[in-house]
Amino acid sequence: QPVVDLGQQVSEPNAMAPQDPPPILDTQKAAHPELSEIYDRLQSSASNKLWHQTTIALEELVKAPCFSAKGNTELLELYKTFLQDQPQGSGWPGFASKISPVKHASLCITISKQFGDAEAGISSCVEFLEEADKKLATEKEAVLIIRMEIARRKLQKGDVAATKALIEECQAILNDFVEVENIINSSFYLVSSLLHKTVGSAQDFYKSSLLYLAYTPLESLSAEQKQALAFDLGLAALCGEKIYQFGELLLHPILNSLEGTQGAWLVEMLKAFNTGDIGKFEQVSKTHEAAIKGQVALTNNQQSLREKIRIFALMELLRDIPADSRTVSFKRIADRTALPEDEVELLLMKSLSLSLVKGTISGVDSTVRVTWVQYRVLDRDSLGRQRAKLADWMEKVQRTSVFLSNETPEILA
Repeated sequence: QPVVDLGQQVSEPNAMAPQDPPPILDTQKAAHPELSEIYDRLQSSASNKLWHQTTIALEELVKAPCFSAKGNTELLELYKTFLQDQPQGSGWPGFASKISPVKHASLCITISKQFGDAEAGISSCVEFLEEADKKLATEKEAVLIIRMEIARRKLQKGDVAATKALIEECQAILNDFVEVENIINSSFYLVSSLLHKTVGSAQDFYKSSLLYLAYTPLESLSAEQKQALAFDLGLAALCGEKIYQFGELLLHPILNSLEGTQGAWLVEMLKAFNTGDIGKFEQVSKTHEAAIKGQVALTNNQQSLREKIRIFALMELLRDIPADSRTVSFKRIADRTALPEDEVELLLMKSLSLSLVKGTISGVDSTVRVTWVQYRVLDRDSLGRQRAKLADWMEKVQRTSVFLSNETPEILA
């Protein structure tokens, strides 16, 4: 039987009269009268073999909060007797093979959550998903979604090796596609970020989580999920050894979820780092000392954090100086970074080794000649400063033009 194009309102040819769906729909409708309208739509569209409409109603139904209750297995029962293809000769044939494979895979994942998070439930869930994977084996996009959920479940059990293997396998499949649906990229980067968090790789977690957010509508996440992810991203940004660019995170609306919560101080800390504001950093550290001490990742990296904010301060200083004044004294850098002057050279060498700054250090003259500084995502304040610098440059060009006109008219004639 051919797969139905979900973009069309279609039904199967009426080779037979409309067929009544299995009685489980009536049973569940009686148990959940608040969902009667959805069950009615399911019965009507399924009996008339309108699989697109049936899929839409089913997607709406599985989101109902009542099915999230611990021990509830009604969705699993509905899948087995209503959605899943049944052996030939059964009263109701099922329709899993008649809908979009990606929709089928997504429904399987949502329904599989009813197995719970206990060890036995995770094992049963993996078996359920592996069975779905076999049925969808020829549909690569659907397989990707299913296997990433299997990887997530195996990670829940602590099987890091199996999770890594599945991620690598899915990455190889993804590489064959020019473009895939957002849900596929979303599931891939979600599981990748969870793996990096488990193994303690802050930098990889940060990168994967931002990519996950790029493919995931924020409204699809609960308030608790948004707050947890925003906080973890903030910690990863601070602790990641090679993360010296916070602009993308600071401009992302997910940080708004921390407003008014106990984690709001983290946003203040990120802003202090992003502008290289050492005074603000010290203030936040003092004001929220108890909360910061509760974060092992921060307490274990205190020295690294101080070095990191000094590098941010250095980059801010170098970005703000005019293009025609790129030779900077160690003393000026020491004042901006709150370092003794004899430690400035080490800070510069560190920045050069990380490719955050390019230039030449003169230990004899105690200066550095800067030729390049790592870009950063610009907020409104940064754009204002760049505008002022551009205006200053234009004014200098104008003065030079006037000077040349006055002093060398024969050249410009």
